[in-house]
Amino acid sequence: MTAYARVATARSSGGWTVSGNTATLAAIASFPAMAGGAGGMVTHFGVGRASSAAGELLFFGTVTPNLAVIAGITPKLDTGTVITQAADGLANTAATNLLKLIFTNTTWANVGDTTGLVGSTSAGSLYLSLHTASPAEAGDQTTSEISYT
Repeated sequence: MTAYARVATARSSGGWTVSGNTATLAAIASFPAMAGGAGGMVTHFGVGRASSAAGELLFFGTVTPNLAVIAGITPKLDTGTVITQAADGLANTAATNLLKLIFTNTTWANVGDTTGLVGSTSAGSLYLSLHTASPAEAGDQTTSEISYT
């Protein structure tokens, strides 16, 4: 068995589905099974830019129901894992376009010049992390991140 590691998700429609003000996983994300260590109760997930270390946390949310991670358990986030961009002052269309730019590398047309906010030449990945408490808005990808072997 492998130690805990963040899971890469493609910045494309293969990794995420964006509809309205929400981004959801397009497929189940499985983390390595726990063989040993402390484990714990996973209450939150994060979406960040780094595969390891204290990378920038872009979004975080609640895991419902919480996941008890003990020896032999393979933690998974399913397609019900949702990022909602709401109650933040963004209009619905702007929220949808921002989520599409971040999660599916889709150009946000007509912002600035005629090319808009252009998606990356190489889309890359975002990295899912598991947390035993809310990393909160000031946290990074290591804030309350679970650890096991």
